[in-house]
Amino acid sequence: MALVPTASQITVPEVLTKFGAEFEAVANAVENGEFALWVGSGISRRAPNLGNLIESAFDYLREGAIDPARAAAFMPAFEEALGLAEVPAVSVKAQYSKPLATWPEHDAIIDRLWNKYSRVLEIPIAGHPADFILWDAIDIRAAFDNPEPPAAEHLCMAILIMEGAVQAIASANWDGFIEAAVDRLSGGVPGYLQVVVDPGQLRGPVGRARLLKFHGCIVHATREPLVFRRFLTGSHTQIQGWPEEPEFAAMCQAVVTLATSHKTMVMGLSIQDNNLQTLFTRARVTHAWPWPSAPDAPAHIFCEDRIQQGQRDVLRLSYGQAYNDNPAAAQDATLLRAWGETVLIALVLKLLTDKLGRLMDLSLAQYGKGAIATALTPALTALEHDIAALAVPAAGEKCRTSFVNRGISLWSRALALFRNGALPSNPECYEALCSSTPNLIAADPNALGMGLGKFGIALALLQNGSMDGLWELKAPTVASLEGGALAARALHAGGIDRPVFVVKSATEAITLQSQGAFANDNAVVIHGDDAWRQMGGLSGPTVSPRRVSTAPGRTGSLSNTHVSLGALLMRCTDAAELQREFVAEMML
Repeated sequence: MALVPTASQITVPEVLTKFGAEFEAVANAVENGEFALWVGSGISRRAPNLGNLIESAFDYLREGAIDPARAAAFMPAFEEALGLAEVPAVSVKAQYSKPLATWPEHDAIIDRLWNKYSRVLEIPIAGHPADFILWDAIDIRAAFDNPEPPAAEHLCMAILIMEGAVQAIASANWDGFIEAAVDRLSGGVPGYLQVVVDPGQLRGPVGRARLLKFHGCIVHATREPLVFRRFLTGSHTQIQGWPEEPEFAAMCQAVVTLATSHKTMVMGLSIQDNNLQTLFTRARVTHAWPWPSAPDAPAHIFCEDRIQQGQRDVLRLSYGQAYNDNPAAAQDATLLRAWGETVLIALVLKLLTDKLGRLMDLSLAQYGKGAIATALTPALTALEHDIAALAVPAAGEKCRTSFVNRGISLWSRALALFRNGALPSNPECYEALCSSTPNLIAADPNALGMGLGKFGIALALLQNGSMDGLWELKAPTVASLEGGALAARALHAGGIDRPVFVVKSATEAITLQSQGAFANDNAVVIHGDDAWRQMGGLSGPTVSPRRVSTAPGRTGSLSNTHVSLGALLMRCTDAAELQREFVAEMML
């Protein structure tokens, strides 16, 4: 029997397989807005290293302890830090004058303080504020200064927000990676994300999604320390007392409401802190989640390698006796056994595939040819899995951020060409398919009016041709406009890479032609409508009722090929005929 992959071993295609099988209800619920993401430190690997922060605090206390002017206040604090590290002061006294990096006990001290970090933060220093270790000793502002760009996880969360699937996130993290990802992919357009640090911000303008930073935000605290410094919650006493502090009452209620109204997908966070468990208890008292949950998705999903103790506590608190009746079944149904990065990439791919499938179905329904959509849907799924197979870390890297950035670029390029007949105006942005969730697309006239179903049909037909061994699909061979949305090469002797453009209508094709996109006389242009053929192609004689070409290409053997999906759909009665006619008109 094959071994089940661990969270570190599982691939994006394997997560997609889970989303099509035992976790199908979960994936469907996520893409239709039923889940909130609960985000912890494991998602922010690009944040300052905790070990480095601990070392900074330790050395600051050490330096104060050996300074005669400050020793009275700092020596007791330094000795308390040594006690937390389980190191007798007398055994290391001779090393007080040296940085921790030079101590033989360095690794052991960092390891022991790692899980006691909240205790380190609350070490008192006479005459100084309670947050002195965090604000001054560590200088948390400097530690978070000049952050790295958002990683794959943050970019995927931003995509899910822009596509309407994720409407709420709760995070204990102080960093601004999620906000930075949304800002980058949206081009700085306001309204996508409502960030709440101060409870007063709950009353501010709403966004597509709300981010509850219930333990504070270093970005806000750095910009406006007089307002936001006090919300940074990190010490043991702060964490324990947080649910009962009057100042945080509104934020606590918002978190309880979120745990009551939305299912919970936990990423990078074990939610084992007592303050969070207290809030989940309050949520159960308000309105408990049912167990068993079938046919609906479970109320809690953990993107972990195994269920942690704190997560078992949450399941007990949420489900009560129903959990105790069969804890193994509850844990199997809630453990996805994949880390957040692979889960989020898989969710993005599945969401876009399902949206395209729904748009394709609605588009073909107007022709009375819904059966064609049903027949083409497996091709979209196959394309999804082909793309997922490419979701691996780049050489020399441990994460999939390069893949996600490349995917955003290629997807946005293809969709912008379809919609506008031009490359994206900002290459850093993400081109959203539509803001409606799959179950609401039928009520979204803007999404339907953009003809996006034809975009899905074109991708499905291209993928079928690839699977049939007729051609190979790849990324554009050049970055300029002439490269198209993708490249196709016929798998026969003499086959060459040809740029493929998929456009909504003749308007976009005319725009592309005016910009010289077809100047190399080897483009394949797939039109969503039939207007180009009816107008005679605008660039040369019609050589057949099905194909409009320009003058012969520079080699004398190629010319631009125009394929009208509108005409094909009008005359083809089933998917097999549509595929045959499409292949014939591609003429690669």
